[in-house]
Amino acid sequence: MSKALVIGGNGFIGSHLVDTLANLGWEVTVFDLNNRQYDTAPRRVNFIQGDTNNLNSGMENIIEETAPDVIFHLAWNSINETSLQNPTMDLVTNVTPAISIIHACTKFSRKLIFLSSGGAVYGLSNQKRIPETHPLNPISPYGIGKLAVEKYLEMYHYLHGLNYAVVRPSVPYGPRQDYLKRQGAVAVFLYRVSQGLPLTIWGDGNNIRDFFYVTDLIDAIIKCADHDLQKNRIFNVGGSEGITLNQLIAEVETITGMKAIIDLQPARQFDPPQIMLDTTLLRSELGWAPQISLTEGMRKTWNWISKISAKSIERSDKKTQGV
Repeated sequence: MSKALVIGGNGFIGSHLVDTLANLGWEVTVFDLNNRQYDTAPRRVNFIQGDTNNLNSGMENIIEETAPDVIFHLAWNSINETSLQNPTMDLVTNVTPAISIIHACTKFSRKLIFLSSGGAVYGLSNQKRIPETHPLNPISPYGIGKLAVEKYLEMYHYLHGLNYAVVRPSVPYGPRQDYLKRQGAVAVFLYRVSQGLPLTIWGDGNNIRDFFYVTDLIDAIIKCADHDLQKNRIFNVGGSEGITLNQLIAEVETITGMKAIIDLQPARQFDPPQIMLDTTLLRSELGWAPQISLTEGMRKTWNWISKISAKSIERSDKKTQGV
């Protein structure tokens, strides 16, 4: 039986990874600051509550105690927008802990899978599909931080033989994505349209993204963990097609049966007008292919949001009634 340590395993992507690993028979330990927000982990999953910013030598102790074969590092405390507000804090709370994790994995000769960002490390591009060999010119502290961790991984591999893989996703979506936050267009748009709330669109709505369902991302992450990687260790993962935000809104309106209220705002410089990743390397080397179409994935997400919203209303009603 393989053992996994999932850092950030209670988040949107992490929780799906943990469930899949557990279902595949892995022994899983989660390290996260927070509990799961929307459900509970499988009974056999271990949970260590902790903050990556207070690791010091703690990660070495955790690896020594849990003895994982693979460490999945998914924890990150910012997005493009928030990283610009305090770049120094973004560096301290994300890159510094990642270096501690990398060092600990090297010390105990453990394989490390790092979730980077295909939407942030490349920066601006005129290519229809962006390959892993595209120039790396991030235009936000978030992207710079992700790229810095990639470079530390490369350095530790060269100097100390660290076994690692980097997954660069474009725009994953699906159940358990927090639809009350600013990140995650599919979930946020579905929820806000269903509630009659306006959608803030930065620019003219013609920005292109290759949205893809979260389980397709999990499949790519696990393939990176299972395969014996040699020359290529960095893999893009994204959707089969790119669509504009305007097209996404039209799909949301169809699924919810409601008309969107649009709040147009000036375009933001840190938003690339187009993100469509070339996944040829992932397909050819690891045999990956997306399984869930955009329409199917959005309907799955909408069904989940509908159930969660109904439960929230039910709980609110009970509190009002003093139950």
